[in-house]
Amino acid sequence: MTVLVTGATGFSGQALIRHLISAGERDIAWIARSLPKKTGPGPELRMAACDLTDREQVVKVLSRLRPDRIIHLAGLNRGQTFDLFRANITGTENLLDAALETNPVCRILVVSSSAVYGYAGREPISEDTPLMPLGDYGSSKAAQEKVALERQAKRGAQVAIARTFNLVGPGQPETFVCGKIVKQALEIERGDRKNLDLFETRSYRDFIDVRDAVRAYWALVSRPDFDTTCSGKAFNAGSGTAHAVSDVISIVEEITGRTYVVDLPEDPPVVPIPYQQADISLIRKVTGWQPEISLKESLTDMLAAAKKAY
Repeated sequence: MTVLVTGATGFSGQALIRHLISAGERDIAWIARSLPKKTGPGPELRMAACDLTDREQVVKVLSRLRPDRIIHLAGLNRGQTFDLFRANITGTENLLDAALETNPVCRILVVSSSAVYGYAGREPISEDTPLMPLGDYGSSKAAQEKVALERQAKRGAQVAIARTFNLVGPGQPETFVCGKIVKQALEIERGDRKNLDLFETRSYRDFIDVRDAVRAYWALVSRPDFDTTCSGKAFNAGSGTAHAVSDVISIVEEITGRTYVVDLPEDPPVVPIPYQQADISLIRKVTGWQPEISLKESLTDMLAAAKKAY
């Protein structure tokens, strides 16, 4: 069985590759826009540089790799509107169509985002919550889901959706709030800055460790009865718990033994999504998966990894 990971060189992609190797998968293929010079120890990996927005290129690559399972992580989470929609929608269309052409029974997991829900109040969000994205990224992911589910309904593609909530974990870049807090905490420790500099601290998010998230992806796409239990459905991948950004700071203070002053804008704008919390009962019921890594464990590992790399 060949497992193909798109976006394999990104934060989630690297974690997924490590998980697949530890799970004993020996036939792993990568797709990324550009490839690393070396991949480290482990089984030999088949890799291909591929622009998913180039349909002919995608068909050629999938014809060569012939995957039986695809976990689709590639895409953009920020940028100009055109670029977001082209990467997240056109790239997904090309991948699904190429999979249908080269191996119609290939099982595909499209990794989406909790951004598709927008602000749904302060109750846990279930998968049947109406999608009301508030920005270009969330809108592009909602459209990506529509494309995927249309291929399932109209052309028989075996495809499911994983709606991932806010990722944390070792190696997370500072473009994410936890990555930013960890990096700035280390800069304070080294004397390179005095205070944390953040946009806001009052919003609540459901933080899930990337290592738990990739286990969820694999739990879904590796099910023997994927076609009847998963295909055509969406599944939340979160921790099931909401934490304020201020909670993250408090946990980092506990880990480091320091107290941080936080510099905030004098007149911060209203946060469009003040609260998100996942209802993860469906994925638990279908796969038995559940998160294992606490937010404190995630932040502890992030600090250790960042110190090593800093």
